[in-house]
Amino acid sequence: MIDEIDELILSSLSTNSKQDARELLDFLRDHGYNLTLVEVESRISKLEADRVITRYTISVDTKKINRRTIRVLLVTFRTSQHLPTRLEGLKKYFSDAPFVFFSGRTRGGYDWISAQVFLTEEMANEESDIFRNLFGDIIQSYEEYDFNPMKESSSHAFIHTNKEYKKFLNQWASSTEI
Repeated sequence: MIDEIDELILSSLSTNSKQDARELLDFLRDHGYNLTLVEVESRISKLEADRVITRYTISVDTKKINRRTIRVLLVTFRTSQHLPTRLEGLKKYFSDAPFVFFSGRTRGGYDWISAQVFLTEEMANEESDIFRNLFGDIIQSYEEYDFNPMKESSSHAFIHTNKEYKKFLNQWASSTEI
């Protein structure tokens, strides 16, 4: 398991994966941890070895590239004795698809939610037709929505710190200009 220091390292790297260990050292000191450079580098190596950090990636300013169609898919399944087997195929489809941003099983009003990014609306519509053709036997309801996000996606949302959370809420809770 990772501890609070590892969570801080992950949080900092999620905002800029190119920063070096010295920058992380300063970040940790700002949060009350006084580690050595060797200790920080060792922790990063361990996070990589344990596959907590699986890769380093880039963040793209999507306003500077051609518009993409972002589609959210909401599905409920038909009850069937073949559902468990068919779900394995569905999982493979979403895992292998290069356009899937995230996808997963849910509990509540829908059984599956997927967010997908396509180069064009035509590609999104083509994939939608193929998907419903492939998995129509287990689909009870199928809804899709295109949307324009107000905020760029970031893995930082998954690993923000408690301090960042409290700072944000305190700023907004005390704000009179909303």
